Amino acid sequence: MATEASPSTKLFTRAEILNVNALADAKNDADAPFLMIIDNKVYDVREFVPDHPGGSVILTHVGKDGTDVFETFHPESAWESLANFYVGDIAEGDREIKNGDFAAEVRKLRDLFRELGYYDSSKAYYAFKVSFNMTLWALSAYIVARWGQESTLANIVSASILGVFWQQCGWLAHDFLHHQVFQDRFWGDLFGAFLGGVCQGFSSSWWKDKHNTHHAAPNVHGEDPDIDTHPLLTWSEHALEMFSDVPDEELTQLWSRFMVLNQTWFYFPILSFARLSWCIQSVLFVLPSGQAHKPSGARVPISLVEQLSLAMHWTWYLGTMFLFIKNPLNIFLYFVVSQAVCGNLLALVFSLNHNGMPVISKEEAVEMDFFTKQIITGRDVHPSLFANWFTGGLNYQIEHHLFPSMPRHNFHKIQPAVASLCKKYGVRYHTTGMIDGTMEVFSRLNEVSRAAAKLGKST
Repeated sequence: MATEASPSTKLFTRAEILNVNALADAKNDADAPFLMIIDNKVYDVREFVPDHPGGSVILTHVGKDGTDVFETFHPESAWESLANFYVGDIAEGDREIKNGDFAAEVRKLRDLFRELGYYDSSKAYYAFKVSFNMTLWALSAYIVARWGQESTLANIVSASILGVFWQQCGWLAHDFLHHQVFQDRFWGDLFGAFLGGVCQGFSSSWWKDKHNTHHAAPNVHGEDPDIDTHPLLTWSEHALEMFSDVPDEELTQLWSRFMVLNQTWFYFPILSFARLSWCIQSVLFVLPSGQAHKPSGARVPISLVEQLSLAMHWTWYLGTMFLFIKNPLNIFLYFVVSQAVCGNLLALVFSLNHNGMPVISKEEAVEMDFFTKQIITGRDVHPSLFANWFTGGLNYQIEHHLFPSMPRHNFHKIQPAVASLCKKYGVRYHTTGMIDGTMEVFSRLNEVSRAAAKLGKST
């Protein structure tokens, strides 16, 4: 429960707290508070940042109302820790928030879904999913062990299956690390370390640090790391602001502008290296100096288990290639094919989830309630046996963002209620097919390219 106020409690107005530049201003002053609103109470979380289990994601709601993001991602026990940083209340007459009725109804849905048992996972379902993935791994290993020395085709087939195995492990690690499967977070983290670290090669801490921030600020320019891919891929005109002060004669010489203008052509080649890039980022993140770029208080503790999980991944992966494939060209081919298949399969789904949907500014994000932000920036993909499997249930992207700890096998039960509520309040709920959604992604890339071209022609 939230902290009780006393007669001497300090009162704040919402205007005093809500400030898009609050974090930047406070960082320049070592004594300045990191204030946020949760359930109409004000907390200074500056001293809590180093101990926050979710890492630096907590910084995304400094100067904002963090009520719904807090309740969405934290167990009831988290209120006890939060109480240590309570500094006051929002004044009684200033407690109305924009879209309050819509947000209130989403909260009621969340409570109803809990009562209906939709947050309870099927252990048999996840046992089957893990077993299926291990079968893919075994099949890939068998093919390369049996025919890898003599058949280039066998190496390509084995590497392709391995790429699919990695993609599917990514979705399962996602489920376990979102604590969709086990209420005990120890087991969720342990399975996440195995499926994400040993199998997939992704650091759990790196993933949580990045992914939790994405959930807290989806498609918010300057805050969501998933759209911070400029100049390789540029998703909004916001990212083109860097060109506005560059003289026209220099503009044509910029490599970044060249990439933006031609990004639709480079889309699939870039995706081919996406998985390798994330693996490298993971390894760097768990090294002793891997978080040197972050403020000391925002660095995430890295366990020996996590470091060992990545070491085990690269040991079995490289060991498989050098043990069963003798031809150096085939070793290189196996590496490239496995990376490219997984990179494209992962990134195609990531792009469907949010790319091509509205990108909002920090100023807009401050004024928008948490749930509306999740919905208008997400894209659902029509369900089918293939789509549900291929995307790991993330074709229900809107439902996942609203209720991230709900197991994927229950999303189909709640989708009609979510869509109906959005229609009632006029909140855009976008759903499409996989091909149409991918075309929307390309259309958005083209729009940004044309905008960049116009900047180059302006005087």
